[in-house]
Amino acid sequence: MTVETHVPAASARVAAEREAVAAKLTAYDSFVERLRDVSTDGVGGDAPGPVGTTLATTQQGGGCAAVREAFAATVRSVDGIDEDESVFETLAAELGEEVAVALAPTTGPALTPQFHEQVTEAATERQWQLRTMATALEREAAALDAAREEFTAIRRWLEQADETPLTALDFDGLRTRHARLGDHRDRCAERARERQSFLDGSTSEHAHVGLGHRCLVSYLYDDLAVEHPVLDGVATLVATCERCQRNVRAHLTRCA
Repeated sequence: MTVETHVPAASARVAAEREAVAAKLTAYDSFVERLRDVSTDGVGGDAPGPVGTTLATTQQGGGCAAVREAFAATVRSVDGIDEDESVFETLAAELGEEVAVALAPTTGPALTPQFHEQVTEAATERQWQLRTMATALEREAAALDAAREEFTAIRRWLEQADETPLTALDFDGLRTRHARLGDHRDRCAERARERQSFLDGSTSEHAHVGLGHRCLVSYLYDDLAVEHPVLDGVATLVATCERCQRNVRAHLTRCA
Protein backbone atom coordinates (compact mmCIF):
# COMPACT_ATOMS: atom_id res chain seq x y z
CA MET A 1 0.00 0.00 0.00
CA THR A 2 1.47 3.33 -1.06
CA VAL A 3 0.16 6.51 0.53
CA GLU A 4 1.84 9.71 -0.65
CA THR A 5 1.29 13.29 0.52
CA HIS A 6 2.37 16.70 -0.74
CA VAL A 7 4.34 17.50 2.42
CA PRO A 8 7.79 16.72 0.90
CA ALA A 9 7.09 19.11 -1.97
CA ALA A 10 5.94 21.75 0.52
CA SER A 11 9.13 21.30 2.56
CA ALA A 12 11.25 21.80 -0.56
CA ARG A 13 9.30 24.97 -1.36
CA VAL A 14 9.82 26.35 2.15
CA ALA A 15 13.53 25.52 2.06
CA ALA A 16 13.94 27.43 -1.20
CA GLU A 17 12.04 30.42 0.16
CA ARG A 18 14.09 30.45 3.36
CA GLU A 19 17.27 30.55 1.30
CA ALA A 20 15.95 33.42 -0.82
CA VAL A 21 14.80 35.43 2.21
CA ALA A 22 18.14 34.90 3.97
CA ALA A 23 19.99 36.15 0.89
CA LYS A 24 17.82 39.24 0.61
CA LEU A 25 18.12 39.99 4.33
CA THR A 26 21.91 39.80 4.05
CA ALA A 27 21.70 42.16 1.07
CA TYR A 28 19.63 44.64 3.06
CA ASP A 29 22.08 44.47 5.95
CA SER A 30 24.81 45.45 3.51
CA PHE A 31 22.63 48.16 1.95
CA VAL A 32 21.83 49.78 5.30
CA GLU A 33 25.50 49.62 6.26
CA ARG A 34 26.49 51.35 3.02
CA LEU A 35 23.78 53.98 3.50
CA ARG A 36 25.59 55.13 6.64
CA ASP A 37 28.57 56.05 4.51
CA VAL A 38 26.59 58.07 1.96
CA SER A 39 27.12 61.77 2.65
CA THR A 40 24.42 64.40 2.39
CA ASP A 41 24.76 68.01 1.33
CA GLY A 42 22.98 69.35 4.41
CA VAL A 43 20.08 70.95 2.57
CA GLY A 44 17.05 71.59 4.75
CA GLY A 45 16.65 71.56 8.50
CA ASP A 46 13.12 70.43 9.23
CA ALA A 47 12.50 67.32 11.30
CA PRO A 48 12.11 64.27 9.12
CA GLY A 49 8.58 63.08 8.45
CA PRO A 50 7.10 59.90 7.04
CA VAL A 51 8.20 58.85 3.58
CA GLY A 52 6.15 60.94 1.17
CA THR A 53 5.80 64.12 3.24
CA THR A 54 9.14 65.66 2.26
CA LEU A 55 9.91 63.69 -0.89
CA ALA A 56 7.97 66.03 -3.12
CA THR A 57 10.27 68.92 -2.21
CA THR A 58 13.49 66.93 -1.92
CA GLN A 59 16.07 67.61 -4.60
CA GLN A 60 18.80 65.04 -5.02
CA GLY A 61 21.41 63.69 -7.40
CA GLY A 62 25.01 63.15 -6.26
CA GLY A 63 24.25 61.51 -2.92
CA CYS A 64 21.25 59.79 -4.43
CA ALA A 65 23.46 58.30 -7.13
CA ALA A 66 25.48 56.69 -4.34
CA VAL A 67 22.28 55.35 -2.80
CA ARG A 68 21.18 53.92 -6.14
CA GLU A 69 24.58 52.34 -6.65
CA ALA A 70 24.54 50.85 -3.15
CA PHE A 71 21.05 49.44 -3.75
CA ALA A 72 22.04 48.01 -7.13
CA ALA A 73 25.15 46.36 -5.67
CA THR A 74 23.28 44.79 -2.74
CA VAL A 75 19.51 44.25 -2.91
CA ARG A 76 19.27 44.52 -6.70
CA SER A 77 21.98 41.88 -7.13
CA VAL A 78 20.15 39.18 -5.16
CA ASP A 79 19.28 36.10 -7.20
CA GLY A 80 15.60 35.81 -8.02
CA ILE A 81 15.03 39.44 -8.98
CA ASP A 82 13.91 39.77 -12.56
CA GLU A 83 16.96 40.78 -14.59
CA ASP A 84 14.73 42.67 -17.01
CA GLU A 85 13.41 44.78 -14.13
CA SER A 86 15.02 48.21 -13.91
CA VAL A 87 16.64 49.54 -10.75
CA PHE A 88 13.74 52.01 -10.50
CA GLU A 89 11.20 49.15 -10.65
CA THR A 90 13.08 47.16 -8.01
CA LEU A 91 13.34 50.22 -5.77
CA ALA A 92 9.60 50.81 -6.13
CA ALA A 93 8.80 47.17 -5.33
CA GLU A 94 11.14 47.05 -2.34
CA LEU A 95 11.00 50.51 -0.77
CA GLY A 96 7.93 52.10 -2.33
CA GLU A 97 7.27 54.12 -5.44
CA GLU A 98 7.74 57.49 -3.72
CA VAL A 99 11.25 56.54 -2.63
CA ALA A 100 12.02 55.27 -6.12
CA VAL A 101 10.77 58.48 -7.73
CA ALA A 102 12.73 60.65 -5.31
CA LEU A 103 15.91 58.66 -6.01
CA ALA A 104 15.52 58.82 -9.78
CA PRO A 105 18.40 60.53 -11.67
CA THR A 106 15.98 63.05 -13.19
CA THR A 107 14.57 64.28 -9.88
CA GLY A 108 17.25 66.73 -8.78
CA PRO A 109 20.84 67.36 -7.64
CA ALA A 110 20.89 66.97 -3.83
CA LEU A 111 20.41 64.40 -1.05
CA THR A 112 19.09 66.04 2.11
CA PRO A 113 19.70 64.63 5.59
CA GLN A 114 15.94 64.28 5.98
CA PHE A 115 15.54 62.14 2.89
CA HIS A 116 18.64 60.11 3.77
CA GLU A 117 17.00 59.25 7.08
CA GLN A 118 13.73 58.37 5.36
CA VAL A 119 15.45 55.98 2.97
CA THR A 120 17.22 54.38 5.92
CA GLU A 121 13.90 54.03 7.76
CA ALA A 122 12.28 52.41 4.71
CA ALA A 123 15.18 49.97 4.36
CA THR A 124 15.11 49.19 8.09
CA GLU A 125 11.37 48.50 7.92
CA ARG A 126 12.04 46.14 5.02
CA GLN A 127 14.63 44.37 7.18
CA TRP A 128 11.99 43.82 9.86
CA GLN A 129 9.60 42.44 7.26
CA LEU A 130 12.23 39.99 6.05
CA ARG A 131 13.11 38.93 9.60
CA THR A 132 9.42 38.32 10.26
CA MET A 133 9.20 36.27 7.08
CA ALA A 134 12.29 34.28 8.06
CA THR A 135 10.84 33.45 11.47
CA ALA A 136 7.46 32.49 9.98
CA LEU A 137 9.20 30.24 7.45
CA GLU A 138 11.20 28.61 10.23
CA ARG A 139 7.97 27.85 12.09
CA GLU A 140 6.35 26.51 8.92
CA ALA A 141 9.36 24.27 8.27
CA ALA A 142 9.13 22.88 11.80
CA ALA A 143 5.39 22.25 11.38
CA LEU A 144 6.00 20.42 8.10
CA ASP A 145 8.76 18.32 9.67
CA ALA A 146 6.44 17.29 12.50
CA ALA A 147 3.65 16.41 10.06
CA ARG A 148 6.00 14.48 7.79
CA GLU A 149 7.35 12.47 10.73
CA GLU A 150 3.85 11.53 11.86
CA PHE A 151 2.61 10.79 8.35
CA THR A 152 5.66 8.61 7.67
CA ALA A 153 5.06 6.59 10.84
CA ILE A 154 1.41 5.97 9.90
CA ARG A 155 2.28 5.17 6.29
CA ARG A 156 4.93 2.64 7.35
CA TRP A 157 2.50 0.95 9.70
CA LEU A 158 -0.06 0.70 6.90
CA GLU A 159 2.52 -0.78 4.55
CA GLN A 160 3.65 -3.32 7.13
CA ALA A 161 0.09 -4.23 8.08
CA ASP A 162 -0.78 -4.68 4.42
CA GLU A 163 1.82 -7.45 4.19
CA THR A 164 -0.45 -9.64 6.32
CA PRO A 165 -3.78 -10.24 4.54
CA LEU A 166 -6.96 -9.97 6.55
CA THR A 167 -7.74 -13.60 5.78
CA ALA A 168 -4.67 -14.57 7.83
CA LEU A 169 -5.96 -12.84 10.98
CA ASP A 170 -8.28 -14.33 13.60
CA PHE A 171 -11.03 -12.38 15.36
CA ASP A 172 -8.70 -10.85 17.96
CA GLY A 173 -6.16 -9.95 15.28
CA LEU A 174 -8.84 -8.22 13.21
CA ARG A 175 -10.13 -6.35 16.23
CA THR A 176 -6.59 -5.21 17.10
CA ARG A 177 -6.00 -3.97 13.56
CA HIS A 178 -9.30 -2.10 13.57
CA ALA A 179 -8.35 -0.41 16.86
CA ARG A 180 -4.92 0.59 15.56
CA LEU A 181 -6.50 2.12 12.48
CA GLY A 182 -8.79 4.11 14.77
CA ASP A 183 -5.76 5.32 16.75
CA HIS A 184 -4.16 6.54 13.53
CA ARG A 185 -7.34 8.38 12.59
CA ASP A 186 -7.32 10.05 16.01
CA ARG A 187 -3.68 11.10 15.51
CA CYS A 188 -4.60 12.60 12.16
CA ALA A 189 -7.52 14.48 13.69
CA GLU A 190 -5.24 15.93 16.34
CA ARG A 191 -2.73 16.94 13.66
CA ALA A 192 -5.54 18.69 11.76
CA ARG A 193 -6.57 20.61 14.89
CA GLU A 194 -2.98 21.68 15.53
CA ARG A 195 -2.59 22.77 11.93
CA GLN A 196 -5.79 24.83 11.99
CA SER A 197 -4.60 26.51 15.18
CA PHE A 198 -1.26 27.27 13.52
CA LEU A 199 -2.96 28.73 10.44
CA ASP A 200 -5.09 30.97 12.63
CA GLY A 201 -1.96 32.47 14.19
CA SER A 202 0.66 34.89 13.00
CA THR A 203 4.33 35.73 13.41
CA SER A 204 5.55 39.13 14.55
CA GLU A 205 9.12 40.33 14.99
CA HIS A 206 8.37 44.02 15.33
CA ALA A 207 5.55 46.16 16.68
CA HIS A 208 4.59 47.27 13.17
CA VAL A 209 5.30 44.06 11.25
CA GLY A 210 3.17 40.92 11.42
CA LEU A 211 2.52 38.03 9.06
CA GLY A 212 -0.59 35.84 9.17
CA HIS A 213 0.12 32.17 8.59
CA ARG A 214 -2.84 31.65 6.26
CA CYS A 215 -1.50 34.43 4.06
CA LEU A 216 1.95 32.86 4.16
CA VAL A 217 0.66 29.41 3.21
CA SER A 218 -1.40 30.84 0.36
CA TYR A 219 1.72 32.52 -1.01
CA LEU A 220 4.06 29.57 -0.49
CA TYR A 221 1.96 26.83 -2.03
CA ASP A 222 0.31 28.72 -4.86
CA ASP A 223 2.22 26.63 -7.40
CA LEU A 224 1.73 23.28 -5.64
CA ALA A 225 -1.03 20.82 -6.47
CA VAL A 226 -2.72 21.69 -3.14
CA GLU A 227 -2.76 24.87 -1.08
CA HIS A 228 -2.84 23.06 2.27
CA PRO A 229 -0.41 20.11 2.06
CA VAL A 230 -0.68 19.17 5.74
CA LEU A 231 -4.48 19.16 5.81
CA ASP A 232 -4.54 17.36 2.47
CA GLY A 233 -2.18 14.75 3.89
CA VAL A 234 -4.44 14.33 6.90
CA ALA A 235 -7.45 13.83 4.64
CA THR A 236 -5.58 11.28 2.52
CA LEU A 237 -4.49 9.21 5.51
CA VAL A 238 -7.88 9.41 7.21
CA ALA A 239 -9.60 8.23 4.03
CA THR A 240 -7.11 5.34 3.76
CA CYS A 241 -7.63 4.31 7.38
CA GLU A 242 -11.41 4.49 7.00
CA ARG A 243 -11.28 2.28 3.91
CA CYS A 244 -9.09 -0.23 5.73
CA GLN A 245 -11.44 -0.21 8.73
CA ARG A 246 -14.41 -0.98 6.48
CA ASN A 247 -12.55 -3.97 5.07
CA VAL A 248 -11.66 -5.15 8.57
CA ARG A 249 -15.27 -4.82 9.74
CA ALA A 250 -16.42 -6.87 6.78
CA HIS A 251 -14.09 -9.68 7.85
CA LEU A 252 -15.10 -9.32 11.48
CA THR A 253 -18.71 -9.85 10.46
CA ARG A 254 -17.78 -13.09 8.77
CA CYS A 255 -15.89 -14.24 11.86
CA ALA A 256 -18.74 -13.41 14.24
